[in-house]
Amino acid sequence: MTTRPQRPRARDAETAVAWERWLADELLDAGVDVGVLVPDKRLDPVIAGLRARGLLVRSLTQEEECVAYAAGQFLAGGRPVVLMQSSGLGNALNALGSLVLPYNVGIPLIVSMRGTLGETNPSQVPIGRATVGLLAALGIQAFSATHPDQVRHMARSVVAMAGAGITAAMLLSQELEGRNEHP
Repeated sequence: MTTRPQRPRARDAETAVAWERWLADELLDAGVDVGVLVPDKRLDPVIAGLRARGLLVRSLTQEEECVAYAAGQFLAGGRPVVLMQSSGLGNALNALGSLVLPYNVGIPLIVSMRGTLGETNPSQVPIGRATVGLLAALGIQAFSATHPDQVRHMARSVVAMAGAGITAAMLLSQELEGRNEHP
């Protein structure tokens, strides 16, 4: 019997939780005072980190509602963040295009990517493939975090842009979880 050699894990246990913790810490340290999301398993560690530090996190049923809630918070002087899976972006386009952008409402969008290299669920691929283009069509800059070392700076930067009335997206690549590593 031939045994297949074990390939090294893409990331060790410490790194596995580090970037999620860093993301939560940076959002809070940058002044975010409320998080809003439609539940997404890939974002659970980030949400847990936000809640552990006392951030109010609202869970809604549609991404469009999340964007509208965040816009209201921004207009009332708050610093919201919207967390969503890329498959929910289509649900949020109208609120982004007709409310957030025309009125210079700055909302940092944290988007966990699906449907990219290595995806095994075919229903995730169309929106995953279109995410960057959809955001670009609305004039929303998207920054893709592919390595844990990028998370802190990107999180801080999209929150800073939001403070200036600019909505920007941080895309959490599947590569952060080591899913697209070569053998």
